[in-house]
Amino acid sequence: MIIPSIPAIPSISATAASGATQAVGAPGGVSTTGAATSGSFQNILGQAIDSLNGVTNNATNLSLQAVAGNATVADATVASIVATLDTQLASALASRAVTSLNTIMNMQL
Repeated sequence: MIIPSIPAIPSISATAASGATQAVGAPGGVSTTGAATSGSFQNILGQAIDSLNGVTNNATNLSLQAVAGNATVADATVASIVATLDTQLASALASRAVTSLNTIMNMQL
C-alpha cells in the first residue's frame, strides 16, 4: 500500500496575487491593484513559497521512491530533514513578520 502524496500547492501568479492584495485593500481605501515589479515583495514571497513547495514535494517523492526501492533511505532522510528545516524557517519568519507588524501597528504617532 502506497501512501498518497499531498497535492501540490498551485503557484501564485502576478494577477492572482494582485487580486488577493486588492481583496485585502490598503488603509484609506487606496486601491493596490497593478502589475507587480520583478523585485516586488509579493513576487519574492511567491517564489519563496514555490521553493518551499518544491523542497517538500521532492522529500515526498524521494520517500515514496525509497519505499519502492528506487532511492536510498539516506537520500530520503536528507530530503526530509531539508524540508523540515525549510518549513521551520518559513514558520519562524512568518511569526517574526506578524510580531513586527503588530509592533508597528501599536506605535503611537
